[in-house]
Amino acid sequence: MAKNVPEWWISSNEAVKEYLYRVASKGKVSVAGHSAGGREILMYEYGEKEELPQKVSFSSAYAAKKPELYTRASERKKPVLFIYAAIHGAEIEGCAALMNLVNLLEKGYDLLGRENEALLSLAKQYRLVMVPLSQPDGRARFKLDALQGESLETFQFYAHGIWKDGRPCTYPGHKEIMPLPVSEMKQLGAYFNDNGVNCQHDDFFGDMQPEVRTLVDIVHAERPDCILSCHSCEAEPGMSCPAFSTTPAADMMTIQISNLTITHQTACNLRPYCNINIKKHNYFLLQDILYFASGALPLMYEFQHGCDNFPYTLQEIIDTGLILFEEIMRFGAKNKFMPRF
Repeated sequence: MAKNVPEWWISSNEAVKEYLYRVASKGKVSVAGHSAGGREILMYEYGEKEELPQKVSFSSAYAAKKPELYTRASERKKPVLFIYAAIHGAEIEGCAALMNLVNLLEKGYDLLGRENEALLSLAKQYRLVMVPLSQPDGRARFKLDALQGESLETFQFYAHGIWKDGRPCTYPGHKEIMPLPVSEMKQLGAYFNDNGVNCQHDDFFGDMQPEVRTLVDIVHAERPDCILSCHSCEAEPGMSCPAFSTTPAADMMTIQISNLTITHQTACNLRPYCNINIKKHNYFLLQDILYFASGALPLMYEFQHGCDNFPYTLQEIIDTGLILFEEIMRFGAKNKFMPRF
């Protein structure tokens, strides 16, 4: 049974589709691709796309020490920010925050009816591209509309799943098998698409999953200046460590944006994770692949589920996201996310 949530919390495949097609007039809604299970992956665009013909690969431009030949950022009127959420289908808090951002762009106020002139003014300085539910297969299996107030056992059941013999399919052990054998699962976790693949750790150079292919195609076409991947965890919210692939200059920007976000959220009593994680992974993730496809600054943020071990209200979760979006946009408006190479 879906959990009852307020009207301003939109997070299911069906609700997101109905809302976007009903509300969008200043922005554009389209089907960017389809999941392994054949479900639509919807994209929302706000701001005119500037057509800049591709004349060089990012690798070639970077090797020539002229990455700007690929990004063409100096020729654009506006920077491009790409945000996607729910690559793990139970991590839908970022999606709910994005729906509030869309409502602000379309109507001048968020879904709670609140104006936010600072964020709206910043958004008008960007081309924004958003994929609220980037892995709709897992979202379809996640039968709740929020994990706020739920137990860690409920989180475990929906996020990671259960083997047929009743054993929990636990994190990070399930990363030792990819894809998961779907036929051996009693409950396939929402982390995985219908092929049993955790798209965050896809076979990026082999049999790439359609969800990942969709995201790669989007960023290759858009060449965004910054990419934000919205994840969620069962603790307090915060920015993840810098991506494996990025330069020291890009890493410093990630830390600066994290600091600005923490300061703003703390001033609003939103209880963010205040220890900035600056240690890079020694392995690569989806955001590294998207960086190589676009040259964008790749950010990954962990929203809070609000499970009973770290209780947060749904409004706190929304406000966490709106402040995050605002601080990323404010930072980029000043320096266009440069230098990052």
